[in-house]
Amino acid sequence: MGVKSEAAPGYLAYLCEKTWERRKRFGRGKGMHLSVERDEGVETAPKKGRTYRGLHEDKRREERRERLIATGLELFATRGYTRTPIEYICEVSHVTTRHFYELFSSKEELLRAVLERVMDGARKAVAEALSTWIEDPVERARAGLSAFVHSYLDDPRHVRIVLVETVGVSEEMERYRRELLHEFAGVIEAEVRELMRKGVVAERDRSMGSLAMAGAVNELLIDWAYSEDPPPVQRVIDELVDLFEVVLRGMEVVEGGSGGS
Repeated sequence: MGVKSEAAPGYLAYLCEKTWERRKRFGRGKGMHLSVERDEGVETAPKKGRTYRGLHEDKRREERRERLIATGLELFATRGYTRTPIEYICEVSHVTTRHFYELFSSKEELLRAVLERVMDGARKAVAEALSTWIEDPVERARAGLSAFVHSYLDDPRHVRIVLVETVGVSEEMERYRRELLHEFAGVIEAEVRELMRKGVVAERDRSMGSLAMAGAVNELLIDWAYSEDPPPVQRVIDELVDLFEVVLRGMEVVEGGSGGS
């Protein structure tokens, strides 16, 4: 699909897939254990309340969850959500299917957890970038957009999870994706409202325009994800900043009038 990841090279997914195919054809065999973290084989469950390999049961449960999320991010983004069965995820994570279903009710629930993990990183990056007030609205837009775009594109698996692999999975997932888009639009609208308060931007309802801008950002990032030869990340940021500047200038208060549309 034209997406390459330095953080998680496609070779890992290729190796996982070939090992899975060999196991289906010839059986497990000795020494054929594959994990994203260590080579110890599929764990067996300790008795409730006891420690196992020095870890309490609750700690091991959290560790299994983290392994499954890490594996889900890698495989869903590189192999594809629809092409990745739960059994394969468990093989790579060294987690039994029983333990999988103790943590997630379905593969879709794991995908949702992976998506939320990526979005948490994006939220944190944008919040940090906007935590210090920047007077120039264009430069403030640059700070927020730069943090957002880098959170998606520095690890190309992230943009695939948010904008490619979660598309069309289910009605519930589509509702959640719309919630995320409106959340992003809400950040833009909050910034515009602050400019209205300062008298820089004309007073009016900017909710639809903010949603349109959020959608424009997403579409450019989707195109980047599908591109055979994606442009440099900085060029993506510069193009978006230019777009936001045009929109902001159109909303400025014009002396003797009510301001932009």
